[in-house]
Amino acid sequence: MRRFRQTFLVCGLSALMSSCGSTLTLQSNKDFMQVKRGMTQTEVREILGKPSYQRFNEDMEQWEYQKTHAISGQETTIIVDFIDGHVSSMDSFDTPTQPVPPVETIVIEKPQHPNRHLRPMNEKDFGNLYETIKRKSFDDERMELLSVGIVKSYFSCDQCADLVSLFTWDDNKMKAIDLMANRLVDPGNGEVIVKQLSSMFKQDDARKRLGLIKR
Repeated sequence: MRRFRQTFLVCGLSALMSSCGSTLTLQSNKDFMQVKRGMTQTEVREILGKPSYQRFNEDMEQWEYQKTHAISGQETTIIVDFIDGHVSSMDSFDTPTQPVPPVETIVIEKPQHPNRHLRPMNEKDFGNLYETIKRKSFDDERMELLSVGIVKSYFSCDQCADLVSLFTWDDNKMKAIDLMANRLVDPGNGEVIVKQLSSMFKQDDARKRLGLIKR
């Protein structure tokens, strides 16, 4: 997967030389609002043109477009996901005007004291963290952002459950739980986190890690 992501980075740099695609002009929001679930790749290409970036992951494919509004000049990123060649989901958001700094590897220090008297991350900061992680396409990218976002922060079980829900597979959900298990201000409410797992075996393991049952 790391080699897969490195390929995207090379493509991103090459985009500056117009080899991976270019920023196109978006006349109005109606352009990408025409994209509907179930459309074929040919139909999407007729509406949005050639994607700036393409990503593959087993039976899934993702197209990313960088569009500029003709009137406002605002840059918009459009992401279209395909399963078996048909649209499964689409997302669009305004591209930040300032470059996003690279994610640094940070050693996370576990809290040394009980968390029950601490306060969870405020809703505004949590919302920003949640949306930033949600925009990432793959679990390992989301995990990197989560590992940075939890530094010196604490969470309610409801917040933890929301973040865990962003991960696709139970194994990655468990990794996310491990990152936040010692940063919960209300660990007694951990069942709401456990419900995010589909496997009963993983659920039992999560209860042990969250201290809901004895190991």
